[in-house]
Amino acid sequence: MIIQRYLLREILQAAVAVLAVLLIIYLSNRFARILSDAAAGQISADLIFQLLFIKLIQNLEILIPVALFFGILIGLGRLYNDSEIVAMLANGVGIRRIVYGVFWISVIVAVVTFGLSVYAAPEMAASHAKLLARARGEAEISGILPGRFRELSGGERILYVEELSPDKRSMRNVFVQVREKGNQNIAVAERANLFLNESTGDRYIVLEDGYRYTGEPGTADYVITRFEKYAVRIEEASSEPAHLKLDSLSSFELLSVGGAKYLAELQWRLSLPISVVVLSMLAVPLSRTSPRQGKYAKLFTAVVVFFIYNNAIGVAQILVERGELSPYIGIWPVHLVAAAISLGLIWAQNSPRWRTVLGLRKAATQ
Repeated sequence: MIIQRYLLREILQAAVAVLAVLLIIYLSNRFARILSDAAAGQISADLIFQLLFIKLIQNLEILIPVALFFGILIGLGRLYNDSEIVAMLANGVGIRRIVYGVFWISVIVAVVTFGLSVYAAPEMAASHAKLLARARGEAEISGILPGRFRELSGGERILYVEELSPDKRSMRNVFVQVREKGNQNIAVAERANLFLNESTGDRYIVLEDGYRYTGEPGTADYVITRFEKYAVRIEEASSEPAHLKLDSLSSFELLSVGGAKYLAELQWRLSLPISVVVLSMLAVPLSRTSPRQGKYAKLFTAVVVFFIYNNAIGVAQILVERGELSPYIGIWPVHLVAAAISLGLIWAQNSPRWRTVLGLRKAATQ
């Protein structure tokens, strides 16, 4: 039990340190991107930290397994470098006990990752999409100044507002010019507000109580129409609606739909907790070093192994999405191969021949 607690402390200390570094890198990069969007007027500055927090929770499902993998590698690497593993083997603490301790640590982290990937991450993705749409809508209004013309939709729409309400959500005495298929529509209204169609992702400016002038520039052929409400689309959704994106769907919805791309997404989510255990088992033999090599000697090899394993999962997921690989086969062979390799390396490390190399032929394994 003392050995288990000692291993747990060493691994968790290293894992927390790695996670802290990953969080700093991720948050710095994400904050710069969100800040850039805010500076460009695409989102409201008031929602920067909310968006940052949601994206952080959404990506913990990836950061935590990576941190644990390298935490095990660094933690056990230090024990090998200081000859503590050799001392454990000489006193009857076998590799199997070390593997057993690492395995249960990985199971606990896998359960947490399962909750994040299957439940929390989809909820955060849906919340992020809705908040981002609202943030962009608020930013569009915040960028409108009374008495100034504002270009929208790449110059296809021109907006002029005489008055803006204190909460910046409604406008008065509004002028809108729309160029579409060679025609020019001009609308003037007493009131207007912005509207987001959540089912399509399109954004509109809704004019109330005004007139619309439709015709071709340079001719006297104009049609004048009076309206109570008139909606002008100022931004068309560039992709499928946010709530229909795969990462925003719940895992139960993915399972109920059952299409290839939906099952591929579901398998990816289930792969994350599985990869925690598989990578943890791989980290045990990869961490083995001699005192002369140093505790970071196998770090490059571990990085290569991690990327090969992760990319193989990604390739299998794409093949399932395209229908080139049966969903019943799916991503699972990648995990099976990686698990077999890890068990083979652990068995080789636990063999008498390896202990003879260390001069520990008589060391007992438990």
